[in-house]
Amino acid sequence: MADGGQQDDAKKKRAGWARWVDIALRSLHIGVAGVLLGGVVFKQPVPVLHYWAWWTVGTGLGLVASEIYHSWRWPYQGRGVMAMLHIGCVVVVHGWIQYAEPLMWAALLVGGVGSHMPRKLRHWSFRDGQVMD
Repeated sequence: MADGGQQDDAKKKRAGWARWVDIALRSLHIGVAGVLLGGVVFKQPVPVLHYWAWWTVGTGLGLVASEIYHSWRWPYQGRGVMAMLHIGCVVVVHGWIQYAEPLMWAALLVGGVGSHMPRKLRHWSFRDGQVMD
């Protein structure tokens, strides 16, 4: 193959089990992130939130790995850029803990918008200047 033996991302189909793993990871991520946001809103001590934060990070990393496995173009497409913006909101919390609540709400908003954008925006490649995948 001209692409070094790798399947073309546009033709690669996700295995049935992979879709169920994605659904389970996304559901778990939403659940633990919701508990984390609730803890921030209700001013729980940071040590209490660590457990939920680690679960949120772990499930989020699983989602990123799944997306990259599905398409190597993901990082420079609209969906990848939105995910990095989503992650960035949470990372900034560590430097400015006093803004934890608005930053966590921003992460929720960016994540929701990024997940529900029209396909032509989610799959828009900033590198290629067109919809890819």
